[in-house]
Amino acid sequence: MIQQAKFRDISDIITLTGRAIRSCVDEPEHIQDELIASCADSILWWRTHPDSSLHYVYRIDGSVVGAILVKEYWNLSNLFVDPHYHHQGIARQLINAALEECRGRSPKQAILLNASRYAVNFYQKLGFVPNGPARDLPGGCFPYIFRFEPEKN
Repeated sequence: MIQQAKFRDISDIITLTGRAIRSCVDEPEHIQDELIASCADSILWWRTHPDSSLHYVYRIDGSVVGAILVKEYWNLSNLFVDPHYHHQGIARQLINAALEECRGRSPKQAILLNASRYAVNFYQKLGFVPNGPARDLPGGCFPYIFRFEPEKN
């Protein structure tokens, strides 16, 4: 079930992020550590800016198994699902909930993200399109955008 993240979830979200990165990102351990730290920094940013962001968790039997963070309603900075729950539609549900909430709230009328090479196909299937050249960063860095359609009256 999708719920608003709570401050008490921070530790569980960071632990989930670490499990996902260690399982899915084929990089040396020190690079994985840097990626986890960067994601943790985003989560801590949310802690001080809860009214400027969307942060949802997906719970199964009370445990956090997925999380999404969209800073300022346009910058999708974190999306992770516990590897034991991959391919069950959790990430898709989190993205759809975030898109619904950010529509009309995004000052850019879009959601932007930098996808890892492991997630490019996933984002493309959801309607995200390339938004600039890839950068050579650990795990890959592929800019994508989802533009909101103007609302019809």
